[in-house]
This record gives sequence, C-alpha cells and structure tokens, in this order.
Amino acid sequence: MSLYVPPTYLYSINDVPGVALANNFLSLFNPSGSGKVLSGLQLIVSTYSGSLTASPNSLLAKRITSATVGTLIAASTIARFRTASPDPVAQVRIANPTVGGVGLAHSASAPVISTGAGQSSSAIQPPPGASFLYAPGEGAVITTASGDLDQVWNISILWSEAKA
Repeated sequence: MSLYVPPTYLYSINDVPGVALANNFLSLFNPSGSGKVLSGLQLIVSTYSGSLTASPNSLLAKRITSATVGTLIAASTIARFRTASPDPVAQVRIANPTVGGVGLAHSASAPVISTGAGQSSSAIQPPPGASFLYAPGEGAVITTASGDLDQVWNISILWSEAKA
C-alpha cells in the first residue's frame, strides 16, 4: 500500500510596491469544472519600507468566487514540491486581478508602520490538521483596502490539490 500525497505548489511575488488605493496583489482560484479541491496551506508575507509609511494598511486574504484580468501566471512556471507533480489546476493571477464574490477575510498580515526604514513579516496558516478549502469556483485574493506607496510586499502562497 502506498501513501497518497497530493501535489503541493508554491507561488511567490517579491518586492511589489504598495499603492495608495485598493489593490489585489495576488489571487488563487480553483476554476469551475476542475474536479479538484484546493487546500490553502500557508500564506507567508513580509513587508518593508525605506521611508515613512504615512498611511499603511493590513494585507488581507479573502474568499472569492471569480478572478479575471490581471496577469495570469503560466501553470508551468509555478513551483512544485515534487518535480514529478503535474501542472496545477489553480489559476494564479497578479497585478491587480479583478475578483468577484469577495467574502470575509480569513487571514491578515500587518503592514510595517515606520517613521523611517522598517520591516515586518508573518506566516499565516490554519491550525494543525486543517486548511482553507476552495471547491471548484472558489478561491482567495490577497488584498489591501488602501495603502502607502512606501510599503513593499513579498507574498508567498502554498497550496495542495486533491480530487474533489
């Protein structure tokens, strides 16, 4: 008997400047008809600033029911924990994707609040043995309601995919 280990994936964006208005930095979406369930395993966020952050805002992960526009990342370029894993079914979008059906936040990361240079980091994950599940037609967006041009974000999202 062999132990089934679902494919696990990681995608990161680095040194992404903050914006003054609302912004969707990254979305992870399980397309309808995928036949898979995504398990959100971890969100790793670090932020830094080289100068005063006058109007910082927390980064939130919220549930969504659609994701379009922005930049769709090619599945073949997403990191796999096992090189033999297939391309993920998940759609990863960056550069302010348009999302719909935005729900409640299920995790957050505080921004750097600084009168000069500063930094902060956090790793957000569900309790041991749990994960955030995204059925076909569901996903998450990593977003800020507003922000500061002096904030710079590094965001990594880790998930696995299993048959629905």
